[in-house]
Amino acid sequence: MTRKAIPMSSLTMTYTRRNLTENIRTPTMFLTVALVPVGVMVFFVVPFIGQDTAAITSATATLVVFGVLMACVGHFSIVIAAGRESVWGNYLRTLPGGIMPQMLSHILVGLVVVAAAIIPILLVAGLFTAAAAPVPRVLLAAGALLVAVVTFTLLGLAMGYLMSMRVAIIANSIGFLPLAVAGGMFFDRADTPAIIEHIAPFVPTRGTTDLVLLALTGEPVGPLSLVMLAVWIVILVGLTVWGYRRDQVRRFD
Repeated sequence: MTRKAIPMSSLTMTYTRRNLTENIRTPTMFLTVALVPVGVMVFFVVPFIGQDTAAITSATATLVVFGVLMACVGHFSIVIAAGRESVWGNYLRTLPGGIMPQMLSHILVGLVVVAAAIIPILLVAGLFTAAAAPVPRVLLAAGALLVAVVTFTLLGLAMGYLMSMRVAIIANSIGFLPLAVAGGMFFDRADTPAIIEHIAPFVPTRGTTDLVLLALTGEPVGPLSLVMLAVWIVILVGLTVWGYRRDQVRRFD
């Protein structure tokens, strides 16, 4: 008698439940992603520009992108690097179901982490500030934010496949702030230092922020940052695929 194949959806949900359980058991990264962006907003943004509709709307969008950066890079880089180095992770990659259900489960859990990062920011903005935008603009911004999710997910995957677990942890500890600062995320456009203005268009955080702001507010942005964002996506896809194939050759060939 032949065994009945388990549907991919069932395998995906099984892996997803397991990964969510692991995140709940060791919630350090989850709590960091959930609390840091909203903490920045509550203590450093709302008291100063909370009632300036245009300024707080743009600041909210920028912090949402920052939250996505922390969530996607932090989640995927650590998960992939840990899986590559653990005996259990290597065993899972040899199972008949293949890598796809596991990757889909990582994506689903990553979306949960992203939601944990951005929902508190949106609640604070909606309840305690004058932030406002038309519904069509909000929908456009949601689509632009999806591009940010894809970009930073690819960055996290590339880091996970190219770095050891220890290096990935260090990179996560110190990497968010330079990316945010270099992308001009923590500066008012009128007061951005000249050196940041020269660097920012070439950093993916600037391109994703500009795309979301363009969609949400119609605020004009330089085309260079958007072109470089597309270039970064292509580069990160290439690095992720190359890192995955290199890892497969090293471990299983």
